[in-house]
Amino acid sequence: MAQRALADAMELMANVMAQEAVSWTADREAQEARRGGEDELRLERFMNNKPPIFKGGYDPDGAQKWIEGIERIFGVMRCLDEHIVLLGGNVLHDEVDHWWGNANQRLGANGAV
Repeated sequence: MAQRALADAMELMANVMAQEAVSWTADREAQEARRGGEDELRLERFMNNKPPIFKGGYDPDGAQKWIEGIERIFGVMRCLDEHIVLLGGNVLHDEVDHWWGNANQRLGANGAV
């Protein structure tokens, strides 16, 4: 009888663990979907502010003007640093877009070479 009770308890525990795993996976997928939706809305809000485009080349004054313009938008949107990098990359075109793609690959996931 004790063995049957132990077997029943183990089966119940296995079922609960399986349900928890399914629930955890569903929660994680829902959270990722929400984050994706939030990212899309953030990008839409950013682009609605008509951020300046930067194409690169030797133009220190143009680069400074671009930085000032885009920082105003980031300030109004109260962007976190992680959002600034993602959003700012969307308004880099031509030469500077290629540079940023290479630099971003070298930095890697943890932001360090």
